[in-house]
Amino acid sequence: MQETELQYLLDYVAIRQLNAHYNRYADLADGASYSNLFTEDAKFTIVGEGIYIGREQIAARCNATTTAVHITTEPEIELCGDTAQQRVRMLTVLQDGKGTRNEFVASGWYIDELKRTEGVWRYHRRRVELDLDINAVVDKVK
Repeated sequence: MQETELQYLLDYVAIRQLNAHYNRYADLADGASYSNLFTEDAKFTIVGEGIYIGREQIAARCNATTTAVHITTEPEIELCGDTAQQRVRMLTVLQDGKGTRNEFVASGWYIDELKRTEGVWRYHRRRVELDLDINAVVDKVK
């Protein structure tokens, strides 16, 4: 295996791990760990709901959602050195708080620009585009 092929595989796996950590920290409403997955100057856009800039705002947004379960599918990743583009399907379900059922809330796409900083892949620009009306989704997760 050539060095470039090995590096591609290592980067691909690292970005998949980034996505897995994103889902876990979002589900736990762990804003500190969640925001560290983003570059310091990151921009996180939820189309129709808000734009969050920097780790502090991104952490606060994460801490505000405590009952959602985040699910992502296999990502489409284009690598270019220390930057990457990613598109990944997302699903969100809401826990009822009693441990008896989950309710479908939303589906959509994460569209990302990623950067490798300090040897670690992070989200630099993350955009959430939902398939459903954002107001209906926000009403469910309040």
